[in-house]
Amino acid sequence: MQNKYKLMAFIIGLYVLADVVQHKGLTRIMLPENFPEHKIDSSFPGNKNILVNTNKAWVKGIDTKELMNSIESKSSGIEFDVYFGVQKKIFDVHHDPDNSIGLNLEDQLQIYTQRGMQASIWLDLKNLDESNYLYAVKVLSAIRTKYNLKNRLLVESNRADLLAVFIDSGFFTSYYTPVFNPYLVSDQEMKNQVDSLTKVIAKSKVNALSGYYFQYPFLHHYFPNYPILIWSANDRFSLVNWLFKKKVAASSEVFIALYPQ
Repeated sequence: MQNKYKLMAFIIGLYVLADVVQHKGLTRIMLPENFPEHKIDSSFPGNKNILVNTNKAWVKGIDTKELMNSIESKSSGIEFDVYFGVQKKIFDVHHDPDNSIGLNLEDQLQIYTQRGMQASIWLDLKNLDESNYLYAVKVLSAIRTKYNLKNRLLVESNRADLLAVFIDSGFFTSYYTPVFNPYLVSDQEMKNQVDSLTKVIAKSKVNALSGYYFQYPFLHHYFPNYPILIWSANDRFSLVNWLFKKKVAASSEVFIALYPQ
């Protein structure tokens, strides 16, 4: 009997070790933070636009009709990857550049309406630039009215400056921060990133900051006045992943966490 218990303990120990190694990024997030002191002017969001959010766990990458039909109708929030086309004046739904599947945002919203959904919607607007931002906000404003999505649309872009017109039109916005891993850079590189983000944020009125899961402790540490939006994996067979999701669910720092279906 003792040998059986020892064997079970050994197997469990191996599982936990393998889980920690496989999900070392998630493990690191759950350890105490150790970021260098760096004085900055941590401003507050420049506007008070509202986003309905009943549960911070949202569904990531609903980029096909099949996924749209498969998610729970009572989901709190869903995310679409979109590219705005000036010529057709539509939001094309797909993730990778130049890889359109002929699906536009209104196709998904028709399913949304048919299923009686009330979820808020995160639009990862991947190609926002000077040539399309004015057209995009007009089209999106019309879509908001048509589908009764007031306070239910979140517009995200890496162009914080061009989000101003969306903000002025009442949309909740998030600045997609540059991708870097704060746990893999020097203190000086981290301070440089903080300074760069501070300059961008100071000139904008965005509501929130968004980044990969491994960026959220860094973003909250240096910009505590901003809601943080993150995305992460969803390994249902991982104890580490389960603990991470519990931490995020209990955290006041994270406003929305995207997980794949």
